[in-house]
Amino acid sequence: MTRGYARYRAIGTREMRLGAVRLSALDDLHCVAHVAWTAVYAREEGPDIAIEFEVHYFVQTLAGEPKVFGWVSGDEEALLREHGIV
Repeated sequence: MTRGYARYRAIGTREMRLGAVRLSALDDLHCVAHVAWTAVYAREEGPDIAIEFEVHYFVQTLAGEPKVFGWVSGDEEALLREHGIV
């Protein structure tokens, strides 16, 4: 986690904004949380840029406690390249 946070800071990540959250039940104990995010990056040249994306989190609830056990997202590196972040 520490290396991941360091990389995000190094590429200019300024903030992560949580957007809409939508739940899709799979069964009584599992769901997928579809979460919209907006990441704001500082660029060396030009104004900050905001990139919207979605991550799908797999959640299991046991003893009343939800826990994320996996997630699926798009090609983060391609999206960052497309916007000139990396």
